[in-house]
Amino acid sequence: MNAPFPIPIPERLPERIEPCPIVEAIFEARFVSACPWDTMPGLVFAQIRDKYPEQKSLPLAEIPTSLRQNPALSRLPLIQFLSGRFLIQMGPRVVNLVTRPPEYPGWPAIREELGWLTERLKAAAVIQATERLSVRYVDFFEGDIFESIRLGLAVDGQRLCGLRTDLATLFQRELMTVRLHVTNSAIVEPSGTPRTGSVVDLDAWFGPQDADLFANGLPRFEEARRAIKELFFGLLREDVLDKFNPVYS
Repeated sequence: MNAPFPIPIPERLPERIEPCPIVEAIFEARFVSACPWDTMPGLVFAQIRDKYPEQKSLPLAEIPTSLRQNPALSRLPLIQFLSGRFLIQMGPRVVNLVTRPPEYPGWPAIREELGWLTERLKAAAVIQATERLSVRYVDFFEGDIFESIRLGLAVDGQRLCGLRTDLATLFQRELMTVRLHVTNSAIVEPSGTPRTGSVVDLDAWFGPQDADLFANGLPRFEEARRAIKELFFGLLREDVLDKFNPVYS
């Protein structure tokens, strides 16, 4: 029997909060391809160049191909295509859409861009089968986030406070796997300037049996994003949420 889900989900979820803590949102597809990597960026760029005219190689691309045979490295991007609000990153077995700081564009804009990108990738004919679809949100907070959420370390029921803490765990929500990572000793650079504080990092994904980028990609992305939103607001204490000026529909 499955254990009850440990984080309470609020009955009402805000449409947005201010200031918005999101520093990055990543919508990713891992895939199998019959195309060699040498041809893949050109095929994709031909489909997206009107909106993403700039290309940039990532540091991993400098590593010789013979040293990138590790399966973990094959699922990391080697090249970026840049536009004003988003990045498209691609590697031999991965493609993702990433929001660009400093301003989170909101889900309607992301959904529209994901739909457009999915059609462009289909036209490029570089993806043979989907291995995984995932959504990841990274939120940054000043100070110690463990003072503001329903999660922490305890010994004999006594909550530990004021320590450098890094927690990670996995949840199962129906067909989705969700990884939660919370730390109060993070350094982020959302606008090029390093900031020290806390990060809540939520990553939700579907495996190959339950996701196909071209058949059900957008609904799966939306389902994963919704789960992350529910978990995020389930973690925040109500008195803390009120300080972020929540706006409800």
